Amino acid sequence: MSSAVIQYTLPDLFSLCPFDYSKPSPYLQECSLESKVWVASFNVFNDKQNATLEKSQSGLLCALAYPYAEREGFRTTCDFVNLLFVLDHLSDDMDGKDAHGACEIFYRVMADPDFKHESILAKIILDFRQAILRSAKPQFFKHLLSNIRKYTKAVAEEAELREAGEVHDLINFVPLRRENSAVRCCFAFIEYNLGIELPDAIFDDPIFQSVYFAAVDMVCWTNDLLSYNVEQAMGHTSNNIVTILMQEKNASIQEAADCIGVVFEQLMTRFLKDKSRLPSWGADIDRDVALYVEALTRWVGGNLVWSFQCSRYFGTCQQCRPPHSVGDSVPQGY
Repeated sequence: MSSAVIQYTLPDLFSLCPFDYSKPSPYLQECSLESKVWVASFNVFNDKQNATLEKSQSGLLCALAYPYAEREGFRTTCDFVNLLFVLDHLSDDMDGKDAHGACEIFYRVMADPDFKHESILAKIILDFRQAILRSAKPQFFKHLLSNIRKYTKAVAEEAELREAGEVHDLINFVPLRRENSAVRCCFAFIEYNLGIELPDAIFDDPIFQSVYFAAVDMVCWTNDLLSYNVEQAMGHTSNNIVTILMQEKNASIQEAADCIGVVFEQLMTRFLKDKSRLPSWGADIDRDVALYVEALTRWVGGNLVWSFQCSRYFGTCQQCRPPHSVGDSVPQGY
């Protein structure tokens, strides 16, 4: 185990983020607790994994990312995000074959009402599926399933790469990270919580795609930067943009962090520019698109705040940490 501790300064991402993220959901406490009790009722985790899930404070993430959600929708969203954390934690310790099997169960239970499996994972997903179908609109559910399919394939690919000891180059990593991060699955819940159904033509529009993927990438790159210390301490470095930048550019941690700050600023500029030049699809659809894009800003800003307020990345002693701060690279195995 290396004992070296390297300090590096995080870019001030808050100064680059003009979005409003000041008011979390009023349902945070009650729905977060209910969702944790729901997950615990399936005994899917051991005590150590439960402690890790507790640190994630997924309810806080949901409260910041979906502050506009009604109570029922917010609770359902909390359950889904907890499901993502479940699969994420389980697949981290799986080889490629086992991860592929778990991911296939996740997708097939969600997509196929006739699919049966006796695993605990299948049971908790089925319970979620039955709950969400009571309120899900068809277009939302179609978009959700499409994104879950891409997500589960990407998680299985990530496990295969980890098992083989391989690391993608940047051009191949970015599209993989967009999917295995589950950010696109979470973005699908914007439609659900707003009660809207965007036509497929919207998601196919190149300007809308530019706005959409700028938001996806801002969340992914931010998450990888702020989670890097914890991930590398656990030996999970291959699925992180910091590792990719260090490898491809022969960069130090500090240089990689600085690069992410520059890219975040570029993505923000693109988001704001293309947001202002979205085409018109008629008054009703334009209104829904505007609501959706505004909700993307809540996700980008909310994810940033959550990263510093939860104990997942910086520990309980560093809540409300200043945005421009020094990170300590914890020795691997810590």
